Amino acid sequence: MMILRNLILSMAAALLVAACAYPESDIEFEDYDYRARYPIGVETDVIVVAFGGAGSGAMTDEERHALNLMVADYKDRGQAPLTVILGGSGLNQDDLAEDIRASAVANGLAKSEVLVGVDPSLRPEEVQVSFVSYTAVLPECGYWHEESYVNFENANTDNFGCASQHNLGLMLADPSDLVDPSPFDPRDGVRTATVVDLYRAGEITGADYEDSSASIVDVGE
Repeated sequence: MMILRNLILSMAAALLVAACAYPESDIEFEDYDYRARYPIGVETDVIVVAFGGAGSGAMTDEERHALNLMVADYKDRGQAPLTVILGGSGLNQDDLAEDIRASAVANGLAKSEVLVGVDPSLRPEEVQVSFVSYTAVLPECGYWHEESYVNFENANTDNFGCASQHNLGLMLADPSDLVDPSPFDPRDGVRTATVVDLYRAGEITGADYEDSSASIVDVGE
């Protein structure tokens, strides 16, 4: 009798546990992680401008203006290098290429950012300036086809996190960082050793803070 009673109690306990078990959920990763639901994409495009110099060995006024606009665009969304490709053997437009390179450097580019090459498939009188442009592709928001308070799966609403991703994409200084992050600057070994020595000596490792009563007006005077 005792064995039968224990068996019945065990079965009842098993049924109770099964009743409290959670049903399998069909919620996907995108349902609760807004970064997966609204990813920030990146598009690449090659910007190419042809220069001829009117055969004078230097840029015309229109070409110089076009180059200035191109360099400004390169600074905003371009990726090094800015390439200057000479057609034919490259000898016919060597002066024009140097004028383009010097003008780009004068507009704020480093010399290492401007590369000059030769492409025999181009016409001898042609010079092409190009760079790879990266543009962030932002998610579209505004999906309110369901009431936000009706949610029996405890999942995020359809529009949750979209505005944050959209604004983050707008603030990207260099969308190419999403494809290949920029390397960190090298560590300052001397400063690291100094901080470690101060820490071991029980001294302050950061800069001393001095309270100042000076106002903006005082500084201006």
